[in-house]
Amino acid sequence: MGVSNFKELLKIIDFKHCWEEVKIEKVDVIIDGAALYYFLYFNSDPKLDQRCGGDYPGFKDEVCKFFETLQNCKVTPHVILDGATDPDKHTTSVSRLGDKLIKAKEIAENETDGTSNERYVLPPLVKDVFIEILREKGIKFKVCLGEADPEVVSEANQKNCAVLSKDTDFCIYKLHKGFLHLDHFLWKNKEDKKIPAKLYKRSKFCKLFKLDPTLMPVFASLAGNDYFKFKYKLKDIPAHKNERDLSMRENIKVLDRMLCILSDVKLEGLTHSDKILKALDYLKDSKILAKFSEEENKKFKTSIEKYDKLETQNTSSNLPSWVCKKVEDGKLTSFVISVLDQKEMMLTPLVEDFSQQSSYTTASCIRQYFYGLLTKDEITEHDRDGKEIIKKLVQPIAPSSDEQNQLQLQHLHKVLRLIIKYTSDLENIPDQLKLPVCVTVFWFKKLQDPQKPEIVNCLHKLLLVSGSVAPKLCLILSVELKTRMKALKDEGVSIWQPRVAHAFSQWQSCMRQSLHLNQLLCSPLPEPQCSRLYCGPLLHWLADEDKINQLQLTLAGQKKKLYETLKRILITYYFSQINSDIRAA
Repeated sequence: MGVSNFKELLKIIDFKHCWEEVKIEKVDVIIDGAALYYFLYFNSDPKLDQRCGGDYPGFKDEVCKFFETLQNCKVTPHVILDGATDPDKHTTSVSRLGDKLIKAKEIAENETDGTSNERYVLPPLVKDVFIEILREKGIKFKVCLGEADPEVVSEANQKNCAVLSKDTDFCIYKLHKGFLHLDHFLWKNKEDKKIPAKLYKRSKFCKLFKLDPTLMPVFASLAGNDYFKFKYKLKDIPAHKNERDLSMRENIKVLDRMLCILSDVKLEGLTHSDKILKALDYLKDSKILAKFSEEENKKFKTSIEKYDKLETQNTSSNLPSWVCKKVEDGKLTSFVISVLDQKEMMLTPLVEDFSQQSSYTTASCIRQYFYGLLTKDEITEHDRDGKEIIKKLVQPIAPSSDEQNQLQLQHLHKVLRLIIKYTSDLENIPDQLKLPVCVTVFWFKKLQDPQKPEIVNCLHKLLLVSGSVAPKLCLILSVELKTRMKALKDEGVSIWQPRVAHAFSQWQSCMRQSLHLNQLLCSPLPEPQCSRLYCGPLLHWLADEDKINQLQLTLAGQKKKLYETLKRILITYYFSQINSDIRAA
């Protein structure tokens, strides 16, 4: 939720003391996965980077500490993650892209360390890293094919346990054991193996406001949510004799007045559906719905039904069962649902150089092959053009029938060769490094100005840091560099260059799309350890050649051997590209 007046609901709950102080121990809890990874990334201490492309090792540390705390308190987590966005939220989803674009631009232009409390731009691989951690730690989780809310509510009521989230929608749903808000779930303050928290129950809220629980979806839809964005001012709502004198801002008074009006509706002896109809008639008589157009009335009723029926999102009949299973197990990106069902791809804005083309342009051909494996239909991409979100039609590149047969046999597909055909020494690369190396070569080929010194330095930095992917070799992100990273955070050091930031954003775009393409092809290349692929502050700190040279001098043994192999592959390609350009000239 979080739009219109409804984002103020928590303030009313606080004002009326609707929370119950509890100590959480020895229980199961259903966790809204998306809410959790957003919360942990943006509420870490010290703050995690947004400006330099993200800090995945730091994020992993935070996530691991959270689940270790739950384990110490004998709290069993069941994590449920969103899949494809509900088509009924399309307008809201596009609007949010615009909001995120503004925030990304502000972060890029604001000379801070990129850890603002006011602007939130999630680095592109956070969800992939989060799923990777869940799998590593053996935590039960499921990725939904559609929105997670229906599954979360159903699981919580079946298992008779509370829901942990930040989403205000869970104040509206009927949850037998209530709702734990992440802001009040003080996992870092545990005492005696118990976590202090505040528990919300809808029944208590309705009792305090003398509201029939059946009308909670009507109240939520009136106040404004992701499905219905009508915004009220206090003057739009008739005054009520019982409204409380809340010495708070107008949005809260709007909610209070709505609750007072709904509490007047006489519902004795009516069935559930009749209560809803009676409330709607009452609101029409009260002139509250008088401003609604026919289209707004339709959306208003749809919004009520979303809370009331809690139906899971239908998925495409063209989606094979094995694909659904892989999505639910987190082994295949849920973007396949958006491509198949909605023929759309939302490309979330990144922190980059806004004087250049969107970083997603670099990976456009990889996405076209990704789309072509799923559908022949044109795909609508929502991406940045300058300082605006635009939509453009993209034609998928479909594989031939022979290639489809290869795909069924899980052989290395021609599509994947798109990102590996430039390398000749993959047999000398550890398995978990093969995909990142292929991506890095592909990215370096696509850079507009690969000969500029700062871009070549980007290449060296990726070689030095992404080498850490091979866990058996325990490479660059060792104790030594973790210590350096901690020192950087303590000193508040941040060196940010627009061109460097843009190059790294392009690399991450290529990496994420190649990761998802590899998944769709049944992983012909081993999946890398995403949490160790990229640490933005460290990479930006390695901004000059002197620091790179210093770091190279620390390498020895297997670390040095692997680095030299990576360097040979990529620099060989670099010089061959220059020679090719000279011959072409």
